[in-house]
Amino acid sequence: MSRFIDLARKAAARRSRLPDDWNDWRQVDREQGPRPFQVLTVTSNKGGVGKTTVATNLAVYFRALREDLPILLLGLDDQTTIDRMFELGPKTSGETMTSALRARSFTSAVHLGQYGVHYVPSGPDIAELKREISDPFYLQAVLHRTDWHGLIIIDTKSDLEILSQNAIAASDLTIAVVTDHASLTEAKKVFDLLDTWKRPHERARILLSLVDRRIKFRDSESRDVLSLLISEIRRLDYPLFESFLSRSPKVESLQTNPAGRTLSILNAGKGSLVYRQMRHLADDVLNVLDESRSAGGSRGSLVAAASRLLRGDTDEFWGDPLLNAGAAGKVESPAVEHV
Repeated sequence: MSRFIDLARKAAARRSRLPDDWNDWRQVDREQGPRPFQVLTVTSNKGGVGKTTVATNLAVYFRALREDLPILLLGLDDQTTIDRMFELGPKTSGETMTSALRARSFTSAVHLGQYGVHYVPSGPDIAELKREISDPFYLQAVLHRTDWHGLIIIDTKSDLEILSQNAIAASDLTIAVVTDHASLTEAKKVFDLLDTWKRPHERARILLSLVDRRIKFRDSESRDVLSLLISEIRRLDYPLFESFLSRSPKVESLQTNPAGRTLSILNAGKGSLVYRQMRHLADDVLNVLDESRSAGGSRGSLVAAASRLLRGDTDEFWGDPLLNAGAAGKVESPAVEHV
C-alpha cells in the first residue's frame, strides 16, 4: 500500500509542475500566422541508423554554408551527444530540455555553442514528459512562444512516441533516416502520421544512411544494398533525398577521443567520403526548406529530380557523382572509404 501511495504522490507532483492548460491547445491557435522560424526534424523509430550524427552535423554544415542563418539544435533524448559536441565550457546548473518544455519556452535555456550553433542542454529526465504530454502539437506552441528567428533542428529519440510525434508535427521537413529494410518499415510510420494529420508526404523525406555498397546481390536486379533500398522506396512512392551517406569507420571514430568530445565531420572528417556527402546533403536540405518557405513557388530542381527518380524515368546521380556508375558508364563506383 505504501508503494502505491508513493507512486501516486510522484504522479501528482509531476502534474503539479505543469501548467493547467498543458494539453489544451487548439490547433487553430498553434498554426495561426507566419512563423519566424523553420523546423527540421531528424527521426527514426529504429536505433543505430546515424540519426544523431545527421542532426548534429547538419547543424555545423548549415552554419558553414550560411553564416547569417541562426541555428538552434534541440535533442528529445536523454543522451548527451549534443552537449559533448557543442558546449563551450564546463557544465553548469541551469535549464535543460525538460525544464524548458515545462516552462513553455526555450528562450532562457538556449546556449551559444561550438561552431556558432545554439543548443539547449540535454535533459536526463526528459523521459518523464512522455507520461505528462498527450498533445502532439504542444511543442509547436512552445516554439512559437520561444520566438526563434532562424532554423530549429530537432533530434528525436529512437521511437515514435509522443515527444517524437511533437517534433514531426512541428516540422516543415522531417528526415526519416533509413539504413536497411527494418528501418524503412519504421519510416512508413512517419508517413502514416502525416496521413493522420492530413499533411502531404512531401513534409517528410527519406535519407539513406550508413550505406555499405560492398554488400552485393548475385541473383537480384538490384546490384547492391543502395539500389535495393531505392527500388523499394520507389515502389512505396515516398519522397527521398538525392544524397545518401556511406558507412564510414572514420566518422564512427569521431565519437571517441581523449578529450571526451564528439567531433564534427566538417572539422575532423576532411578527406573522407562522408565529408563530401554531408555537404551534398546540407545543400539539398536547405534547398527543400527554401522551397517550402516560398508559398506557391516552383518546386525546384531537387524535388523535380526526386520525382523523376521515384517514377524511374531517369538515372540521376546520388550525392557524389563518383559513387555512381553513370548512365553512360563513364564512372565506376569506388569501394566504401574506411579512413
